[in-house]
Amino acid sequence: MDNKQRDAFLQYEADAWFNRNKEVWLNYSKDNDPVINLVKDYGLNPENVLEIACSAGYRLNAVKSLFRDCSVFGLEPSQEAIKYGQEHFPGVNFTRGTADDLTSFEDGSMDIVIVGFVLYVIDRSTFFKVVSEIDRVLRNGGILIIIDFFSETVLKNVYQHISEFTAFSFKQNYDEVFTASKLYYLLDKSTRNHSEKKLDASENYYDKYSVSLLKKDISASYK
Repeated sequence: MDNKQRDAFLQYEADAWFNRNKEVWLNYSKDNDPVINLVKDYGLNPENVLEIACSAGYRLNAVKSLFRDCSVFGLEPSQEAIKYGQEHFPGVNFTRGTADDLTSFEDGSMDIVIVGFVLYVIDRSTFFKVVSEIDRVLRNGGILIIIDFFSETVLKNVYQHISEFTAFSFKQNYDEVFTASKLYYLLDKSTRNHSEKKLDASENYYDKYSVSLLKKDISASYK
């Protein structure tokens, strides 16, 4: 199986992304984070939260500040992001790795899994392995939150930050991958302009992302 795209993120691109986007995590405010607002608005009270591609763990640190007894876990390919996070957010448990391998976490061990801007850069040859791993670690009745580039029309673009081979990014409606199984139910979704981070109802799918909240319920469709 060709894992060149994953390996590139582990070797250098995750560190490069972390450094390119410093203003994002240096200026992070939990009050402006739609994920944190969803957790509060839905009255969630998790005991274990996993964020895949957590960067330095700023969002998980915000979760920890809301729920003191909650254990928060971050999976992140960037060594530099983890180093920064360990120095500044000691309450976050970091693991270095990629979304296709969540073997550090037990089956059904997470109440919430957050997947932020990950699925669009997953090589399609390993895509369903990633989906399977996310499903495996999320307990029945748990919450999945997906933040990713969004398009009702499937789009494939060259990922320009990897140069030694042709890598791609993929924009699509990612919550449909889970809801099509009838094991996940979409409870909330907002669509935003990526440049301005504002709610966006336009047809500009090239600069749009969505925040989706889904609930896992493996028996609801069979009642």
